[in-house]
Amino acid sequence: MNVFEGLTRVPRIVSETKWGRGRGDSDDSGGVELTEAVESAARLTRTLARRSVNVAPELDEDGFFTDVAGNETLVGRDDLERAVPAHKKRHFDEVERYWVNRPYAFVIIFRSKKENELKYYVIEPHLTDVESELLEFLTEKLADAIKYSQEAEHRNETTAERAEVIEAETKRLLDRYNLIDDGLAQKLGMEGGSRFSRLAGSVADLFGEDEEDGDDRSVRETRGIYPPEEAVGDPDGIAVRPRPAVEADGYDALTEYQIEKLLYYLKRDFVGYERIDGVKHDINVEDISCDGYNSPVFVYHTAYEQTISNVAYEDDSLDDFVVKLAQRSGKGISKRQPQVDATLPDGSRAQLTLGTEVSDHGTNYTIRQFKDVPFTPVDLINWHTFSLEEMAFLWLCIENHKSLIFAGGTASGKTTSLNAVSLFIPSKAKIVSIEDTREVELPQRNWIASVTRPSFADDEAGDVDEFDLLEAALRQRPEYIVMGEVRGEEGRTLFQVMSTGHTTLTTFHADSVGEVVKRFTTDPINVSKTLFTALDLVSVQAQTRVRGEKVRRNQKITEINSYDAENDEINVQDVFQWAPGDDGFERQRGPQILSEIMFDRGWSRRRLEDELRKRTVILAYLIEHRISAYEKVSATLQAFINDPDTIIALVAQDRLESSLDDLREMETVFMDIDDETEALVPRPKPDEETREQAAEILAEAETMLESYREESTPGVEAALPADLDWNTESGGDVGGSLPTEIDVDRSLGDAVGAAVDADGEEPPARPDPVADDVAFASDDDESDDGVRTTRYDEE
Repeated sequence: MNVFEGLTRVPRIVSETKWGRGRGDSDDSGGVELTEAVESAARLTRTLARRSVNVAPELDEDGFFTDVAGNETLVGRDDLERAVPAHKKRHFDEVERYWVNRPYAFVIIFRSKKENELKYYVIEPHLTDVESELLEFLTEKLADAIKYSQEAEHRNETTAERAEVIEAETKRLLDRYNLIDDGLAQKLGMEGGSRFSRLAGSVADLFGEDEEDGDDRSVRETRGIYPPEEAVGDPDGIAVRPRPAVEADGYDALTEYQIEKLLYYLKRDFVGYERIDGVKHDINVEDISCDGYNSPVFVYHTAYEQTISNVAYEDDSLDDFVVKLAQRSGKGISKRQPQVDATLPDGSRAQLTLGTEVSDHGTNYTIRQFKDVPFTPVDLINWHTFSLEEMAFLWLCIENHKSLIFAGGTASGKTTSLNAVSLFIPSKAKIVSIEDTREVELPQRNWIASVTRPSFADDEAGDVDEFDLLEAALRQRPEYIVMGEVRGEEGRTLFQVMSTGHTTLTTFHADSVGEVVKRFTTDPINVSKTLFTALDLVSVQAQTRVRGEKVRRNQKITEINSYDAENDEINVQDVFQWAPGDDGFERQRGPQILSEIMFDRGWSRRRLEDELRKRTVILAYLIEHRISAYEKVSATLQAFINDPDTIIALVAQDRLESSLDDLREMETVFMDIDDETEALVPRPKPDEETREQAAEILAEAETMLESYREESTPGVEAALPADLDWNTESGGDVGGSLPTEIDVDRSLGDAVGAAVDADGEEPPARPDPVADDVAFASDDDESDDGVRTTRYDEE
């Protein structure tokens, strides 16, 4: 219970005692005094209520500010009170709070009743004026003592390793100046008026009381009060205490609490991202932007959209920070070259502008956050970005080497979807990704991640662009090419790659299929329309609103059929379309691409439907059991691709979830995500409608699942790739050798052996342009951009 809670209980506690009820006529004076005390306590309570932050009533603050070891965190309620200006506390109500770098920094979301808008506050340990001065002193000394920045980058030192250097040098300086000794003033021995003398005389008062509502913003803004690129560890064994307790004890030298606070800021400023480091550490933030001098930093939060924060810069500090970001990215920025596109060390994409040459408001930056742990197909279904049926369709298509473009506007979720559906690529396939900024993250180990490199010369000689990487990729014999985004002339080469049989997944800025065709078939890309039909699918995504809430939706999935030379048009067909009225997805009949897969694989129509059903069942099972963690979903999908019968059997016997640890042992898939990092990912939970749909799919598949329950199925090791060294004779222990006679390729990717379906039907003939069970509608939809949309209606 904190002080405020305790005081609010005083009037009630007293009123419930015999003193509050009165003691009779013989003791009137005591009753009067007690009544006055109760009234004073009530006034004090009202005063505290006006001057305290309105926190969520259901929040256990003691639990929030305590770590797993039972120690109080470095930042506490006192720091929260000091971070919020007194005049704003009256109309700020807490909406949510969470740690971004425990125990050093947390984020709290307020709603302002006065302004009717949300506020994003980063809360870090409060520094007094003297602490800020001491921090500045140590910063200058460390800058002279440590010349690691570019050298450390060259040596590929990690953030944690560089943080260790900062900590060691700081402790050396503290020891050198005896800042942790009672004889601090004598040891420094500086002349009056010098900075060191003032520091020496102030150490005894390091934690003296500040003015209650004093404005120490000028000192704090010098360094910023906002955690590192990655956590650098907890203050092990330190009994962290809130600042008032330290003040009350009257310490005359630095304590462990104070040292940890100084170390935190030094590591944050030297190794992290200074005052926006807490925001950088927030996995819920997609974009961070500062629009100019003396402008607050805005964040795009996944739950609260664009929100103003309590972080701001002055002119010089913003200039210095942008220059620092450019240098960390290996770029130079100056008045001669005032704008730079950069990739930060953590993979985030940054657009930097320096000065007022090209921006009236001065220096600005926008950072697009890079997520270490991507979202999965299950997340996209739970968000309703795609339907369950759509995702199963994409799974079957991608697994069977169909090329796909995700089209849409800015922030429509194209790259998120690209990363998610890349989990459908078989782990045995060789993948080459091509990007100018690292955004693609795959679990498959047989993956070459290629990134462009700018020229080091003014004449652009020696630069490596997407076109160069695409040409090089052809010599690397990939089965799948994943391209972050197509922007220019490299699009022509990309379609030539598609036409030679290389499956390609990429993104493109366009808001419709017609716009995709128009932009690709005109300058500067200028792909011929006959070559454009090498593409199989286009998924158009958009950011829109449903019932007032901003959401991302796949508006349609369209297949590219053929080129009509007579009318100079490309025939396309919508396979799925989003219905805004009920926020659902409608499937069109007779997609040609499924007929192509059916022919290529030698499947009957019944087998095709069965394969689609199995994939739908797997996704429905993951949703119903709320399995959405990246490692678990990846392991399930890849194990199914390798051996569908074993995984379906595990689903039928309800043993899949308990077998996931074994499935994650695949050597062809690298999954090394710690539980703490995974827990920070804001994965959506399925709503009631999605759970009901998943349950309905599993119920409809009960007949199929029952047949798998009755059959004896191999162990989990059967679902693992054949190149993993399993000892099947010893119950699946790693370390043995595979028998010489074993069916190691039961993958859906194997076209051999599937020519005749299990039900005895003959393989289908090559499909006509229109599937057997559908017919043309009476009219085709034509547009001005050379696209004919063919509608199919059921006979």
